[in-house]
Amino acid sequence: MKKVLLTALAAATISVASAQNSAVNSAILNHKNGTLDKAQESINQAIEHKKTKDKAKTWFYRGVIYQDMIGNPIYGKMTDDKTPLIVLESFDKTLELDGNNGEFAKQVPARKEQLYGQVLNQAVEFHNNQDWENAIEKYKLASKINPTDTTSVLYAAYASTANKDYPAAIGFYDNLIKMGHTTEDVYKNKIQLMQATEASDEEVMKTLSAGLEKQPNSVYLMQEELRYYLKNDRGEEAMEKLDKAIAADPSNASLLAVKGNLLERKKDLDGATATYKKAIEIEPNNFDANYNLGVLEFNKGADVNNRAAKMDYATYQKKGKALEAEAKKHYQAALPYFEKALEIQPKDQATMQNLIKLYTRLERKADAEKISAMLNQ
Repeated sequence: MKKVLLTALAAATISVASAQNSAVNSAILNHKNGTLDKAQESINQAIEHKKTKDKAKTWFYRGVIYQDMIGNPIYGKMTDDKTPLIVLESFDKTLELDGNNGEFAKQVPARKEQLYGQVLNQAVEFHNNQDWENAIEKYKLASKINPTDTTSVLYAAYASTANKDYPAAIGFYDNLIKMGHTTEDVYKNKIQLMQATEASDEEVMKTLSAGLEKQPNSVYLMQEELRYYLKNDRGEEAMEKLDKAIAADPSNASLLAVKGNLLERKKDLDGATATYKKAIEIEPNNFDANYNLGVLEFNKGADVNNRAAKMDYATYQKKGKALEAEAKKHYQAALPYFEKALEIQPKDQATMQNLIKLYTRLERKADAEKISAMLNQ
């Protein structure tokens, strides 16, 4: 008799467990048939029951069912902002229960990558509609799903900047740097935001120094660092540092272009001119050296013209024409440098604006109109 009772009890236990396993199986079948509402109902039952709540299979299919509802033309309306979090929680729980090499755990990375794409697409849609707050939240969630991908963090920085939340944007750029995404633009954008928030010179210079360790040939970072040196009466220190860098890499045209800029700031225009020309000898397509040489010659011409404009009529009659001819020589000298600069960077607006001024002063109306049309495209 005892044997019969035990057999009956075992049968009852198996029946209960099978009933709960059938909830998982029902969820899988409904998912396969595309009836995701029924699949959701069944998997929610299974996730609550003590017999199936600790099964990797249960959590995996919970993640799959909820994930496939996202963006679905019929069942998408049953999702909300919490749905991706439910999916992420489900897949993380799958890994916890199944280990990295389990049957279901092996399928999680591909599913997480898909989820990342879904959330990132949502973020981009908000971004394109300039709904910055929602875009940022989605970018943050995308980063949580895939902590190694820098795309969502970078665009979160862009969105925060557009939203004028500069401290948040700086924080995202800091995250990018920690992740090893240390491009020139990351440091440039962070520094500009720091300047907009009136960070101390010491903080900005610390960031500039860190940036130059990662991007030692960045002209922008070098010029900004030198500007802060000069601002803080450390011009000699700046020149000494620059000369050491040039001595270590004498064929680096970018370093010479920066030195030319520093000499300009120190009012040594002859030294600046010679240094820019040396940079062009090494690298004919160096934009900064060509552009700055054009500016130097243009400004010389403008200074001569201004002297002529300030003359009284009698003095102008004697000396004015000679000064105008001298100014024209400087404008002519500036022209090839600006033309070369535009060749190097065909969309640079400052170069085009200066060329329009030059062509106008040299009475080359057709050329001025041509550049003006390019500028307005």
